Amino acid sequence: MTRILIAVDGSSHSSKVARVAIRQAAAYKRPPELHLVYVHLPVPTLGGLLKPVGHEALRRYYREEGEDALRRAKNLFDRAKLACTMHILVGPTAKSLAGQAKKLKCDMIIMGTHGVGAISGTLLGSVAAKTVHLAHCPVVLVRD
Repeated sequence: MTRILIAVDGSSHSSKVARVAIRQAAAYKRPPELHLVYVHLPVPTLGGLLKPVGHEALRRYYREEGEDALRRAKNLFDRAKLACTMHILVGPTAKSLAGQAKKLKCDMIIMGTHGVGAISGTLLGSVAAKTVHLAHCPVVLVRD
């Protein structure tokens, strides 16, 4: 079975990425296994900040933010009657996406070229380019 990882970040471009993934899935005789993924950058834990906030509150924050970011894309998959599994990861974006694709034995990653972090992407290097470099499978980039 074909497995596809679809990376979204909650930006308006994520809907375009989801629509491309839906068209791609329609090209297969058997529907592929779809994995909708959001990666949250870790919250800095400066000077013991985590103690007053607590681990459970931080996990809830990651989950709520991730669910919000995934919601629009998930609704598009639901309307297309395509099942997908949602994943919320915490870590460096490109490394997390490539690692999850490898862990799930994905045949392809579909992601946007720009997202929420366009300015930071300019400073730190493109998440898309890093993902292409790290991934063990083909990466389809959806232009903004």
